[in-house]
Amino acid sequence: MQPSRLVVVAVVGETVLAMVAVVWIRARGLVVQLGDPGVGVGLGLGAAALLAALNFGVLRLVPPIAPVRAIRRVYMDTLRPVFAMATSVEILLVSLAAGLGEELLFRGAVQVEFGVVAASVLFGLAHVGGRDSLVFGGWVVAMGFGLGGLAYLGGGLLAPIVAHVVYDAAAIAYIRWDAATHRESPGC
Repeated sequence: MQPSRLVVVAVVGETVLAMVAVVWIRARGLVVQLGDPGVGVGLGLGAAALLAALNFGVLRLVPPIAPVRAIRRVYMDTLRPVFAMATSVEILLVSLAAGLGEELLFRGAVQVEFGVVAASVLFGLAHVGGRDSLVFGGWVVAMGFGLGGLAYLGGGLLAPIVAHVVYDAAAIAYIRWDAATHRESPGC
């Protein structure tokens, strides 16, 4: 079975981010730790569940005020078409690549060097694809603060990596399920 274009782009792109992070960390002599495995996995799973619940709330439950409509448009117009046909293996590979590559760069290099504010803002900007996704970028900045806090609480990168991987897998699986049921998001 040939890997899909989506998986190739995600894995290659996130590998580049991870390589940039590793080179940056080594060149600057930054101290980056993984943290306690039990604490990291526990915090990461809890945070992923919370982020998934918040995301579901924004997509399905809260009133369609302007920022919520903007996030729902990104979901419908950008994310849903990309992930609507993703297989379980593709969801897993994309989620692992994003969680590892982005957390190594944003929490492992940027946050250690410049702090959680810079890491969160850059993380959000990396998820903006144009004017129509600025509010979505703000939503991702907020998620970046949460992931950055996990790095502090968990004593390293394991908690934010677990949270990012599990959240992405849940979010993409939801997109896949939602597309399969052919339901429209309310308020779009």
